[in-house]
Amino acid sequence: FRTAGLQPGCDDGSYFQTWQQPVEPQGTVVTLKNVVAVIPGSDPRHAGQSLVIGAHYDHLGRGENNGRQQDRGQIHPGADDNASGIAVMLELARSLEGKPLPRTLVFIAFTGEESGKLGSQHYIRHSDSYPAEDIIAMLNLDTVGRLEDQPLILFGTGTADEWVHIFRGAGYVTGVPVKTVANDFGSSDQTAFIEAGIPAVQFFSGSHEDFHRPGDTPDKIDYAGLGKVARVLNETVRYLGERPGPMSSKPADAQAGAPATRPSSRRVSFGTVPDFTYSGAGVRLDDISAGTPAERAGLRKGDIITVVNDTPVNDLRGYSNVLKKLAPGDEIRVTFLRDGIEKTLSTHVTER
Repeated sequence: FRTAGLQPGCDDGSYFQTWQQPVEPQGTVVTLKNVVAVIPGSDPRHAGQSLVIGAHYDHLGRGENNGRQQDRGQIHPGADDNASGIAVMLELARSLEGKPLPRTLVFIAFTGEESGKLGSQHYIRHSDSYPAEDIIAMLNLDTVGRLEDQPLILFGTGTADEWVHIFRGAGYVTGVPVKTVANDFGSSDQTAFIEAGIPAVQFFSGSHEDFHRPGDTPDKIDYAGLGKVARVLNETVRYLGERPGPMSSKPADAQAGAPATRPSSRRVSFGTVPDFTYSGAGVRLDDISAGTPAERAGLRKGDIITVVNDTPVNDLRGYSNVLKKLAPGDEIRVTFLRDGIEKTLSTHVTER
């Protein structure tokens, strides 16, 4: 941030928002740091208002706490999740050096995302200089490094009426295909802002088998794709930085896919990779991980899961919540549609 010419963004005049709190699963009290910098706005009429651009810089280390059992002890590089998001954020900050917009831009590298969005939740509660009620919107970059030929996905566009139009325009101007998804799945730091009543979205390039695994390495990053993400982000930031009025934020309980009470973190592995762009009822599968219970049971790409253990599955959040209630070794009975025909299978989940 300093080399990009940004000013310190914390209340004490530093770049570091520092605090201590217990971190699960051990409950050990640790020192945490968000890194915050700003480009002050140029228009006095927007004094105190801000647009937040964020990305989390923490990951899983050697997988001791949140990694899969078979990967524990191995380094999890986190190139896509989320060095890619940090890289795009820093490039945007660099490109805007000496070019202030009417509204203040706040850049945040969040800590503790993998432990439950600790950094973003803390920022919302403890930023006096740029309080939550004066944030026009939040743009979160999380896992944007493997775009290839896919459209750029934007989660959470149901949090304000304007998002769909903003990203349609950004996609047209940049030539980058975009896919807007109204639901916010509670998957990253944007959720903390949404729960505070702030319109927020997550930029996402797509799922893959290396997610939260040692195989998430720099050689697999689509660097040209990072440039595409940066172009869409740049167009969005410039629009929001100059927009005269606020966004039409929707109350959390009125949003499609609004955050609900969440069970504890998932302890089991099933092996399905969801199609995040699917908007119908149920959960359509984009892939099946090799050597997993889902593969052994016979699930295939394109299957649409509608019921798990007698619980109807309407969307990805419901599917995730069902899986979070299971323990390793539990039976899982899945009803799904394949080519319009309903089928059922059962197997047992394994430890994650």
